[in-house]
Amino acid sequence: MSLCACTLAARDRVGTINLYGYKGIDAEALQRALPFRTGDPYTTQIKTEARETVQQIVGRPATDVEAICCDQNGDLSIFIGLPGASSKPFPYNAAPTGMVRLPQELWNLQKQIDTAVHAAVLAGHAREDDSEGYALLKDPESRALELKLRAYVLEHEEEVYAVLESSSNNEHRKYAANALGYGRQSREQIAALLRASSDANDGVRDEAVRALGCLAQKPEMCKLIVPDLFVGMMNSGIWTDRNKASLVLVGLTESRDPKLLARLRAEALDSIIEMARWKDEGHAGFGVAIFAHIAGAPIDKVLDASPVSDEALRAMLPGQ
Repeated sequence: MSLCACTLAARDRVGTINLYGYKGIDAEALQRALPFRTGDPYTTQIKTEARETVQQIVGRPATDVEAICCDQNGDLSIFIGLPGASSKPFPYNAAPTGMVRLPQELWNLQKQIDTAVHAAVLAGHAREDDSEGYALLKDPESRALELKLRAYVLEHEEEVYAVLESSSNNEHRKYAANALGYGRQSREQIAALLRASSDANDGVRDEAVRALGCLAQKPEMCKLIVPDLFVGMMNSGIWTDRNKASLVLVGLTESRDPKLLARLRAEALDSIIEMARWKDEGHAGFGVAIFAHIAGAPIDKVLDASPVSDEALRAMLPGQ
């Protein structure tokens, strides 16, 4: 479940257009060539038009195109992944082949949560509290269902672990990843979610990494999360990979561990800068925070530089 802190009800309009993976590509020329603009009505053709434009201008296919609800104004944010030098393959696990499935009670509860969360997002009520290590929306109906999910998982963890590890059904693994985030907080939980963070299915990875991002808000759990996977994931061509990896890395970089910051600067700086410059402020915030940690700079200073250029951000780095 990809959420944002919306303040207005959703509207069928293009709010922002955001690019990533563009190192070595003329991103401004590509953006000018797109047949849609900020403020245009959103139609189902926009994703196809974006892919066609990338193919025409770059000569290679887009790595991903997503329309995400909603930005701070209640509009859709378009994210276009480009096949530039800052986009690198991210290895995934082989898909499992087991026949195990979630219990019907848990499946039904997850569907109820989906419906409630979707309604909350559309109504602009998707703010959440991750301080307990799992997501609790401020929306009363969603929150009540999430607490019900936690109570259920605490009593049925073995089944949830089994589905996440071995089910051949993508939807069941996705729900198991989300459910496990509400389970008993432990090394075993972290290890299972880390394995699922390399799942072959985008949705499973999204839920697993999101759960780890929430767990990273608790210092005692944060120290159990090995960052290696997420450093590489920041360069993935898939939008959900970058978005959720940055959620985890915000928590992991809070301690300003010099080794981790140096590694991010060496291996993922281009991608972090691309994210920090996104026009969707809600989703850009993770990139801004990680860059600020690397640069040792105040968030406000990074925000002032991010609309200017990639170079304006690079100039803030020590030793530049």
